Amino acid sequence: MQKNRFSLFLLITFSIALTLTTILNILLIGKSREELGRSVLRNPASLKTVKKHYIAIVPAISDPFFINLYYGIQQGATKEMAGLELLTYSSEVEVSQFFLSAEAYRFFDIALRSKPDGVVMYFPPGSDIKSFSDKAQERQVPFVPIAMDQPVQGIPALVTSDSFIQGSEAVSVALGLLGKDARIGVILPAGNPNSFIISEEPFLNGAVFEINQKQQGKILAAEREEENILGGEEVCTTMLQRYPELNCFICTNARSTVSAAQVIIDRGLVGKIVIIGADEDLDVARLLEKGVVQATIVRDAIKMGETAILSLSQKGITSRFAPISKVSTYTKYGKATK
Repeated sequence: MQKNRFSLFLLITFSIALTLTTILNILLIGKSREELGRSVLRNPASLKTVKKHYIAIVPAISDPFFINLYYGIQQGATKEMAGLELLTYSSEVEVSQFFLSAEAYRFFDIALRSKPDGVVMYFPPGSDIKSFSDKAQERQVPFVPIAMDQPVQGIPALVTSDSFIQGSEAVSVALGLLGKDARIGVILPAGNPNSFIISEEPFLNGAVFEINQKQQGKILAAEREEENILGGEEVCTTMLQRYPELNCFICTNARSTVSAAQVIIDRGLVGKIVIIGADEDLDVARLLEKGVVQATIVRDAIKMGETAILSLSQKGITSRFAPISKVSTYTKYGKATK
């Protein structure tokens, strides 16, 4: 008898709990519908119609150039009223920009198979961009590669910066500050087997061109930073040991800029050695503000990303004669340099 009463009690308890749960769900659904009607259905103008589907394939690197590149790509997609699928692949080494991983190849194949309205993809120096471009043309998928410099092979529809101009501008700023007394060390980015040999680096060629044009100053050394996190500092230290007369560092990215600044601060040489940096993040902006870095030559990654997306809708973008877009750099000066 007691067992039957206990079973009846449990049945009644579970029935009440189930009823309360059902009532609560009904109330929540009603509330959700009410909020939906208030925020969307009564304001259809706030809804955006996606007209196109774009895919962007980029490395997951915490460098300011790539952060700005992502932003520019998103900005371009918004202007085009396009849905953007951002596929980020891990680099083999976080601090390096020079590895196109197997994941990147896989993402590209997936992108072509999904038949989007366009694909943009970043390529590190030395990449075989042409094979990717050829595949996209075969599938008739609009494709715009993004690279730091124009490769030797003719690549249609490329969006690129110009390291030659970047190097030339960096030396121009250095000569403006130091004149004929400029003794310069150039810190080049870490390389890979497909990178330019140092003497053929576009950045260095631009720097040498400016020295020859102005007939002032001298480049004492040009060396690559190592891939490890302290690679830039090691190169700076070595240069100072070998060339005591060195009075200017010219850098090719934000990481080497911060590394050079750290060496100068540690050695008590702030104000005695000029640093012309590259790109800009919070650390570089702070160093400019404090006068440790005199100027930075910024590659306009936001404009590069936006230009790549906007190029996808251009007429003839899938042809072998699609135009190349070259995005210029701009210079930011520290307060003490203005």
